[in-house]
Amino acid sequence: MVALLVLPSTDCVTTPGLVLTDQVENAAARSAEHQIERLAAALGDPTRRRVFFMVRESDDAVSKDQVAEIVGIDRRLAGFHLDKLVDQGFLTAEFHRRTGRSGPGAGRPAKHYRLAAQELTMSLPARHYDLLASWLLKAAADESGAPRQDILERIGYEFGFEVGLAEVAAGRTRPGQDGVNAVEQVVRLLSRYGFAAQTAGDGTIRACACPFEELAFDDPERICGLDRAIWKGMLAAFDHDATLSVATTRARGDEACVAEVLGTA
Repeated sequence: MVALLVLPSTDCVTTPGLVLTDQVENAAARSAEHQIERLAAALGDPTRRRVFFMVRESDDAVSKDQVAEIVGIDRRLAGFHLDKLVDQGFLTAEFHRRTGRSGPGAGRPAKHYRLAAQELTMSLPARHYDLLASWLLKAAADESGAPRQDILERIGYEFGFEVGLAEVAAGRTRPGQDGVNAVEQVVRLLSRYGFAAQTAGDGTIRACACPFEELAFDDPERICGLDRAIWKGMLAAFDHDATLSVATTRARGDEACVAEVLGTA
């Protein structure tokens, strides 16, 4: 259980805003689209996600035999997914002998894999890569004909609602019981998923971080819309009559993402 984070101070570390020309903005949008497509393509397969996260969590380069043993798959299948992740730029491959032996009789150097240099700086925890890739793939497979952003936000809302209902089903809280505040419950769940959420008890939710922050700054309309849909779904699980009104957004240059909750029980 993640403890409720209620802080007296509502200051966040700000990210300096950038004044972009139309040309630069279009380039940033194309870059964001490419990152999203790359993420969904690389991590859409559940086994490949497990392989990637295993390598990502390792302190050193690993062989396909090590991956196969930990993930619980055949070594040939492990090698297939590892090489695909190399092709997609998520991993790098190198050859060396673990025993330190050299010369005749030492055997062929084994192929080992480690996280690519550019991936070392990425701040999203593994569970959020997993979630985002799943949502994007689900949205791409939707054939309802609805606008793609509407589909993505509906998926985010359903996820938030299911997370909230899981808390209720587990008996950790019950909507309407004495002492249960919908805002506080949403803050607790948001903090669990990396939003660094806070509330000062005034009916507002303030988030100083986002688990999808790098993509959000490149594509605020799509990613921030998904974020707020998750917030709304969580809120509905605890108070179906409450509504969420977004006031500020970090990805658009504000100090924090702030939303006001209206009509709470």
